[in-house]
Amino acid sequence: MSRGAASGLEVKVTEGERCRRTLDVSVPGEFVDRERVAVTRKYASRMKLKGFRKGRVPTSVIDSRFGRAIEEEAVERAVRKACDQAISSRELRPVGDVDVTDLRFKPGDPLTFKAVFDVWPEVPMGRLGGFRVERPPVEVPDGTVGKIIERLRGEKAVWDAADNGRPEAGNAVTVVMTRLDGDETEGDASRQYELVLGEGQALPDVEDAIRTLTIGEEGEFDVTFPDDFADEARRGARHRVRIALLSRSVPRLPEVDDAFARSVGDFEDLGELRARVGEDLEREARSRAEAEVNERLIRTVVEANSFEVPQSMVERYTDAVLSEAEDMEPEQLEQLREELRPASEFAVRRDLLASRITEEHGLRASSDEVDAQLEALARERGEPVGRVRARLRKSGALETIERRLTDAKLFRFLREKSEITEAS
Repeated sequence: MSRGAASGLEVKVTEGERCRRTLDVSVPGEFVDRERVAVTRKYASRMKLKGFRKGRVPTSVIDSRFGRAIEEEAVERAVRKACDQAISSRELRPVGDVDVTDLRFKPGDPLTFKAVFDVWPEVPMGRLGGFRVERPPVEVPDGTVGKIIERLRGEKAVWDAADNGRPEAGNAVTVVMTRLDGDETEGDASRQYELVLGEGQALPDVEDAIRTLTIGEEGEFDVTFPDDFADEARRGARHRVRIALLSRSVPRLPEVDDAFARSVGDFEDLGELRARVGEDLEREARSRAEAEVNERLIRTVVEANSFEVPQSMVERYTDAVLSEAEDMEPEQLEQLREELRPASEFAVRRDLLASRITEEHGLRASSDEVDAQLEALARERGEPVGRVRARLRKSGALETIERRLTDAKLFRFLREKSEITEAS
């Protein structure tokens, strides 16, 4: 138990698990009395009653009319101030909100309450190096260049309308779909869609159904959402729909030759196009490999510097991850929350440790480094630096640039302390 010399507060701190702290606070009655006087004066200064000049209403009249409200506000103010003083006197750093419980007060007696909250964790910084991290192989799968060339061909395709025949993979179709088992409150269930078959733009059952139709024909079909559908709430759902095929177009692809290469960019011939695509793919593969090195390295560092993190921070991180999953059923959402908890806890621990290392070793990107990045962007875009800065600040991208530069310095620092080996 500790007593605040100036305020007369008595404060007992109990340490719980995962950075949880509970303060048992006892506040002298005169502490509340002072707040009551202040609240009464506030009421008196604002009150205007018949027979009294504004601000001249006697205290006894104020008490008789508003005594209950004055006491409630006085206690609320006393709790807020006492809580702040108690936390400050013990040099604690709360994370998030402070929950006040077990509030007890009778006029003339001390005011007592509990304040429960999480505190910022003590982040250790022990072993930061001496690790061996393997860089994954840099590989461009066979056939990838050809797939890119085919995609470029598709972008240059000329679409010819087909008057007969059934749709095939690669055909563009226009269809009208009507859900037959929908709720009447949903309004018009018919919608028109334009899509290319075979590119995953529609459910597999829908594409199979479309392939059975000819132009102007319609039919009724049962379609089922697959078990791996993105929206978990709709997995396995089955609906009856009517599909009408309005049109079908067939792509006329250009020949893969030097003329085609020149049509897609500044290339002399097809060989130069293939070489550039291969270089781009290899550069992307190297970038992914380096990103994986960084991920393995920071994970190793975090595992070597274990510490507890506040549950409230883990919950807040999980909430951010699930911010776009509001349409899920409560049971499914809670199950997903539990599944994400270990990853969320690790992410919070990683961010806290990275921040500690960054501050301890002066790795935060300087204003000169950010300015140099902005100047490079301005030259690339042919715009004044001031305009680029203003636009990036408005969009929030300026902070992203600073964070990216800081992360780059952090990982250079960590890499210098460990050995990066090549995959055998």
